[in-house]
Amino acid sequence: MKQVFKNVSNREKILIFTAIFALVVFIVYQFVFVPLIGARDQYALEYGNLQGRVEGMESVARRYAEESAYLEGLVKSFEKKKSVSVLTFLENAAEKAGIRDNIEYIKPKGNETKNGITRMVVELKVDAVSIVDLVRFLYRIEEDRQGLVVSYLRIKPYFKDRSKSDVIFRIADVTLE
Repeated sequence: MKQVFKNVSNREKILIFTAIFALVVFIVYQFVFVPLIGARDQYALEYGNLQGRVEGMESVARRYAEESAYLEGLVKSFEKKKSVSVLTFLENAAEKAGIRDNIEYIKPKGNETKNGITRMVVELKVDAVSIVDLVRFLYRIEEDRQGLVVSYLRIKPYFKDRSKSDVIFRIADVTLE
């Protein structure tokens, strides 16, 4: 090998060493840096996917917390409902709406239990009530007590005063067992 280098000029030696150096740099680049760059890109992609999953899980956790709080509120309101009967509640709501004196009757129509859910139906007849008082009463019924639903509503004009109406309600009280 020394004999080969003795016959080569300095310019050619520099050219050979430059080629060997370039070959070594290329081999190091090809076998060290290219796999590192590929691994870095792959890990960046996996990191982005995992970050998206974490954000999705955080979103699910927030929604779970909101729904859990809402469910807890419903359970508390259902527990509170057990302390006051629906008939008493309707009388109190009618008194607050100013139509208690117009009530002709409030009578239970029966209970139905299915899959742990009890549905109690109450019929209520109100005579000579104005539409404003009627709307106030309906709003109070459905907003003040969870699980009360107006399932039937019949309105007909009051025969003495056309600005007032006779109303028959069927109100369903839904509770959990």
